[in-house]
This record gives sequence, C-alpha cells and structure tokens, in this order.
Amino acid sequence: MFYPQAELYSQNFENQIIEEQQVIDDTLNFELEKYTILPLFQLIDMDTISLGPNDELITDQYTAFGKPSVYDALHSFNYRRSDKFGGYINDKVNAGLERIRKKGFKSDVKKLYIQIDPLSLTVHWFAVVGPSHDRNSYVRIDSRGSAGGYLKSVEKQLPRMHQLYPTLIPVKFLEFNEDVIACYTWDGQPLDNYCSFVNIQQHFFKYREKHDHERTLKFESILDVIFGEESEIDSLNNNQIQAVDTTFNFNQSNLELKVKEDKKAKKKKPSTRNYKVKTGDTISEIAEKKHTSVSKLKKVNNLKSDKLRIGQILKIPI
Repeated sequence: MFYPQAELYSQNFENQIIEEQQVIDDTLNFELEKYTILPLFQLIDMDTISLGPNDELITDQYTAFGKPSVYDALHSFNYRRSDKFGGYINDKVNAGLERIRKKGFKSDVKKLYIQIDPLSLTVHWFAVVGPSHDRNSYVRIDSRGSAGGYLKSVEKQLPRMHQLYPTLIPVKFLEFNEDVIACYTWDGQPLDNYCSFVNIQQHFFKYREKHDHERTLKFESILDVIFGEESEIDSLNNNQIQAVDTTFNFNQSNLELKVKEDKKAKKKKPSTRNYKVKTGDTISEIAEKKHTSVSKLKKVNNLKSDKLRIGQILKIPI
C-alpha cells in the first residue's frame, strides 16, 4: 500500500540531514581555512613605549627555530636547564635594575611586553625599568612557565622559586598567557594546516626587600612621578606638588635637583616606643624582633655594651 505522506516525511528528513551535514562541513572548512593563512604578525613600535627621564628600555629577542623540542625552547624566557638555551630575560632585566640603583634611585620593573611570532618561532620582549613609585626597591625578577602544561603546571613551580629568595617579598607583575598557533610539530617539522595551538604561560615576579619602604635613597620617588609619565603626573593634586616644591629647589636651566636642607628635621628626634626587657632577652634578638639594628638600639639608649637587665626600659626606633 502506498502512503504518499510517509514518503514525503522520509524525503524531508533526508534533506534535513544533508543540510545539517553541509553546515558542519562548512564550519570545519572555515576553521581550516581560518588557520591556513596566519594572521599578520606586527611588532611593537618601540617609539610608542613611553619612558620617564630616568627610565631605561631593555629589549631583545630569541628564536627557538632549529632547537630541540621547539615549543619547550619557545617558552624558555630565561633559560632551559638541559642546554641553557633561552632569552635570559630575568638576567638582563636584573642588570637593568642594578643600573637604576647605582644612579641613586629605588628600582622597579614598570612594564614588560612579550610578543611571539609563531611562524619564525621568535620571542620579542621589551622591558622598562626605572625609579620606583611606591617607595619599595625591587631588586630582581624571576619567572616560571610552561609550554602546553597550563596554569597547574606553572603554579606547582612557584613555591620552590620563592624559596630561592627567603629574605625577599615576591610581587607578581605579569601573567603571560597566549595560545600560539602551532606551525610546527614538537620536533620542529612544518605543518600543512595551522589548526591547533600550544599554550605558552609564564608568571613573572619582582622581589623587594622586607621593610624597604622605610629606607630612602638619593631622591624620593615622587620626584620621578613629576618628571615621569604624564598619566601619573595627572594623578597628583596641587597640594602634593606644592608640598614637593617646599622641600626641593628646581634649577630650570639644567634641570638639576638640589635637596634643600631642613634644619628643623635634623633637630627632630626619631619617634620611639618603649620595650621592657624580659628574662632571656638579648639585644640582638630584640633588634631582630623589632626590625632594627643593634647599633641603632645602643645609640638611641646610650648603651656602652650589649648587656641588659631584666625590667630595663628600652627605646625602640619606629
């Protein structure tokens, strides 16, 4: 028996399957076509990176092309333990930070830009170091990362890295995370279609000394704010600028800064708080506990020796 309606339903169902398969094929073809031609790689124009008058731009590049395990080599921002290959970013930035401190400033890493060219397997990086704006001196940077291991792989490495610097405080300043289009196999053979990625992650930390904000160097950091980037100048109000003017004389002819001596500040005694010596206390333990030095304790309290007596009241510099 012939059922024309059933035949029509069957034909419509087959047409629907064909249309859905065509959509899937078109999508796959679009994705393949999308990565057959790589997006144009455009390098940062160094002239667009703003610098303060005391800042320094450090830039370099390295290529993993032709190296064993190319994507592992690609993420060797510092160097690989196996063959010491890498960009040595950490070492070069640390040297820049030291140069800033030798000029009399507290040092900081203000910017770090990283670009990866997937076709040439080249890493380009640009770092700006200069005087610190937060009264802390960041004396070095270090980083850990992964090629294809994602966040968990990176986080496992961080505690051991921080243990290398027990006297310093880590501050994360960049989480580099980029899916790099895979143009090669892991052993460096070219691919016909670019339809996969390798996730490159690297977490960068800068390290500062404990209680560093309590010490001062040649210039206060606010001076670099005034003569630095415009965006940070705008953040200062008139009262802050006037307060600096009362402390410093500005020589407009040669832009030299001469610190104006404040006689009242010299006569002012440092603020202190009292501490009562307990059984078992030593002057060195008290100094360490109160974040000061033995020499300062002895000077403030007019002590001729390290001997203390129970119940003695010591003045502790704040």
